[in-house]
Amino acid sequence: MIRYLLLFFLLCFPVAVGATELPAQLQFADSLAADNDHYRAITEYKRFLFLEPNSPLVPRTRLSIATSLIAGKRWQQADASLESLLSLHPRSPEATKGRRIFANSAYARGEFSLARDRYRDLAKAQPGTQTLDYVNFRIGWTFLEQDNPQQARTSFSLLPQPDKDQLLAELETYQNLALKSPSLAGALSAVLPGAGQVYTGRMRQATLSFLLNTAFILGAIEAFNDEKYAAGGILLFFEIGWYGGNIYNAVNNAHKFNDRAKHKHKTQMRSGLNLQLGMLRNTPLIALNYRF
Repeated sequence: MIRYLLLFFLLCFPVAVGATELPAQLQFADSLAADNDHYRAITEYKRFLFLEPNSPLVPRTRLSIATSLIAGKRWQQADASLESLLSLHPRSPEATKGRRIFANSAYARGEFSLARDRYRDLAKAQPGTQTLDYVNFRIGWTFLEQDNPQQARTSFSLLPQPDKDQLLAELETYQNLALKSPSLAGALSAVLPGAGQVYTGRMRQATLSFLLNTAFILGAIEAFNDEKYAAGGILLFFEIGWYGGNIYNAVNNAHKFNDRAKHKHKTQMRSGLNLQLGMLRNTPLIALNYRF
């Protein structure tokens, strides 16, 4: 979850107040937020809203409340705060920033379908090539986080060069990762306990699985040969559990292996790609760089 939070905090700008001197109360609230004392910061921001309901700094304060709520993972309250900002101050610079944060907060908490809806709303509210590039990039990542590279490819294909080629090349590598087959791992362990663990690179587990299953099988056979049917039945009962667990463990190991491989590649993609959102002479600037 931390990596998701970092993705949208890169997009949270310090809120400028132009030539207006920032009141001491807001300075104090900002200092609390900077020290990660978000609970007290929110209290101070709300106090300012109560005391100065007509101040031009109200949109700025509402946005600050939302970002502090997000930092504390108080998602529903943050959403409500951002919705209030967008409703009451739709044309403010803070609303422009708030729409991005609103979408990114859904991404940060892993609600990728909701994030896509919010990114699309962002594109409608702030039309333009640069915003659309940003939206397509982020939507592509929501699909990739859900292990849907085909849909991710569709979104990344809409980006300009050279970013498109770079992302599609990374995506091609992602789709061709050397993964393990869970069904094959299970089948191997069904034929020979521990074989599936060997296939997934878990040698210690493979040795333990083989020895335990072998011991219980040999013990049951010996008990039945000695006509100790009760003992043989008990051993066989436990062996069925060990045998099934051995198969399940092999399948689970394959899934974990695949998850680690995909996560590692996505982390490498993030380490090389960056979506910077800034301002150039008061014009929104969006640029993809190979350093995410």
